[in-house]
Amino acid sequence: MSDSTLWMNSMIKKCFCYIFIFSLTYSTSAFSDKKSSRRMNQIVNKTIQDVMKKNDIPGIAVAVIYQGRSWYFTYGVINTEHNIPVTEQSLFEVGSLSKTFTGVLGGDTLARGEINLNDPARCYWPALMASKWNNISLLQLVTYTAGGLPWQIPDHVTNESSLLDFYNSWRPNWEPGAKRLYGNSSIGLFGILAVKPSGMRFEEALKTRVLQHLNMNNTWVTIPEEYQHHYSWGYSNNKPVRLLPGILAAKTYGLISTVKDMATWVQANMDPEQVKNETLQQGIKLAQSRYWRIGSMYQGLGWDIFNWPAEPDVVIYCSNRKVALEPQTAVAISPPVPLVKSSWVHKTGSTRGFGAYVAFIPEKKMGIVLLANKNYPNADRIKAAYAILNALE
Repeated sequence: MSDSTLWMNSMIKKCFCYIFIFSLTYSTSAFSDKKSSRRMNQIVNKTIQDVMKKNDIPGIAVAVIYQGRSWYFTYGVINTEHNIPVTEQSLFEVGSLSKTFTGVLGGDTLARGEINLNDPARCYWPALMASKWNNISLLQLVTYTAGGLPWQIPDHVTNESSLLDFYNSWRPNWEPGAKRLYGNSSIGLFGILAVKPSGMRFEEALKTRVLQHLNMNNTWVTIPEEYQHHYSWGYSNNKPVRLLPGILAAKTYGLISTVKDMATWVQANMDPEQVKNETLQQGIKLAQSRYWRIGSMYQGLGWDIFNWPAEPDVVIYCSNRKVALEPQTAVAISPPVPLVKSSWVHKTGSTRGFGAYVAFIPEKKMGIVLLANKNYPNADRIKAAYAILNALE
């Protein structure tokens, strides 16, 4: 046999060997993916179906971020009258998850040098004439520690003039920084003030500085007409309802989004290094810094944070209405502790007809989004999220 023939036979054997190894590797990878998907489906389906049955929820969209990718699951309908199914394009009111966008946008303006969290509020809106505004900082506004600003502003406050009157006539219940009292009127004012140096309206700043950089093209303050057919109805007492936004809605509870966009939001906040825009990347990190300790919880800018591993009962307790809507002693962390990867970072969000929840663990690169068209108990949202992520860990 000639040398050339021997060489040819050798090369053929090598090629078959490489093909076999590649095929084996590909098959193993494909098997692993199928196995992960099957396990994921089993865990999510059982957990979510139980939650829907317990709370009589018409529809839920779920995203699970795990092993570097996102899985999406949709259940039920967005319209019970016409039996329109939930899809990945369905739009849900996300309630107070909107506050996390306000916190990150505030972090972005901070990274740009446009604001200083220690500045008095009056520096950014001189029309806040009452002397108290010389002693209340932007940080205290965004972290609900301004002295007892209420949960909501009165219904008659519908424009800037009446809003200014409300803030000037409000009287603090205690010294700024002493206690945390969760409220839209607190972080809502921060949202107004944080964008004033840019000269932009809040909605414009949110779109150009946050949403566009993350390609979140289906997150809205006002849904365009061509997307209205994706807008889910929320349900309260089995009746269809939707949001009637007030003057602070965009900053506090008014955003409407899809499960895919909210998964993108979780991914960006869970791993800010992937965000290409420098000030937005820094803004995300600043929003997850720890500025106050309230019992077992740490307060970020819009985000609530717990050390990981976190016991679900502790997270649930700190998320119930009694704790959220009553004053809690706040312990300042100075200087603030930068983003801690071993954290459970989360936020609940509700409107009259919708219930939302997001949570993620940066260290594990795991996260979850739950969007439902019914306002159901926070405890059930947290239990479901914990059950799914804990089973995958």
